[in-house]
Amino acid sequence: MLANVNLNADLQLLKSGVGRVVVIGNRGTIDINPRLLMAKETSICGVTLFSSSEEEFQMINAYLQHGLKHGYIKPLLGRVYSLEDAAQAQTDVISNSGTCGRLTLKI
Repeated sequence: MLANVNLNADLQLLKSGVGRVVVIGNRGTIDINPRLLMAKETSICGVTLFSSSEEEFQMINAYLQHGLKHGYIKPLLGRVYSLEDAAQAQTDVISNSGTCGRLTLKI
C-alpha cells in the first residue's frame, strides 16, 4: 500500500521488460536495490491525480468506468466496514502493511 513499506517486495514481482510500479502513496524515504530494476529492465513512476486537468480527470474516470463495466479492471475488495467503524478502518489501513484489496466503508 505504501511505497516506503512495500516497494522492495513489489520490485521483485515485476515481469521482465514490461513491469512497472506506479507509486500513489508514500510516507517516508526508502532504500531500494537498483539491480531489481536493472536486471529486469523495469521501472518505477509516481503519479498524482491532483495535478490532472479537468479534461484529464474526466478521461481517467471514463476509462476506469469502462474497465469496470467490461471486466478488465477488477478491484480487490477487502474488508467492508460500517460507517460507525470508520475510525477502525483508518487504523487498519495505516497499521497493516499487508492489506490486500480496498477497505470499504458501507454507507
